[in-house]
Amino acid sequence: MKRSILRLEAANPDKTAFRTTFKTRHGRSVFLSLEIHGSDCAIADCFYTDRNQSKTGEARYGARPKMLRTLTFSTEDLLSVIEAELDKRFYGVEFVPSEQAGLSTDEYLQFQAHNAPQKYRFLILVGEGESYNGLPVRLRTRLKTNLHRSVFIELAYYKYGQGVVRDCHYYDRQYRRQDAKITPPQLIHCFFPFSKSGILNLLNQELCCDFTHIIVTDGIDLDSNTAPLCGAV
Repeated sequence: MKRSILRLEAANPDKTAFRTTFKTRHGRSVFLSLEIHGSDCAIADCFYTDRNQSKTGEARYGARPKMLRTLTFSTEDLLSVIEAELDKRFYGVEFVPSEQAGLSTDEYLQFQAHNAPQKYRFLILVGEGESYNGLPVRLRTRLKTNLHRSVFIELAYYKYGQGVVRDCHYYDRQYRRQDAKITPPQLIHCFFPFSKSGILNLLNQELCCDFTHIIVTDGIDLDSNTAPLCGAV
């Protein structure tokens, strides 16, 4: 079994500031910035990079892991803090020099995203009705997010190039209220550009998915089988 090593890249010439990105055990993408002075370690910044990326300014990086509470600690406790509060187990630490030390956080994340290994992850949508912008005007699917929640979603063309979320709810848990439909709290936009990129941005940024391409089909009966068609299955 391959054991994960935490690779910390130097973020300043003095090599007292370090940063990295990694995926948690539940598939969340995290940015972590540290300041290390001998035996003292402090978390300077930490946020999910798979949330709020359509926003600007401070709001873009405001999705902080709720379990993270320990911000200063002994350097030798770094891996323990990450495992307990950031949902990732590493088996060692590697401090590496970086040619990107002078980059801003924005530039660093863009560099990381550009150089990450590319994988194809297909969003499968069942389409019905006439076509607009190369897509059927009604689209439905059952998917599993990177948080391993099963979600049913129905999208439709609205007007003026905009699509609308007609339905979006979890269906993997029984709720106290009979027939209750609970919408994922991360979904904050009802309207979106009715295009492939608009749909991918909506689902990836607000439902914690990582789809890269869309496949539209009309040959799947979503009502007869509740198994997710795509996502973290």
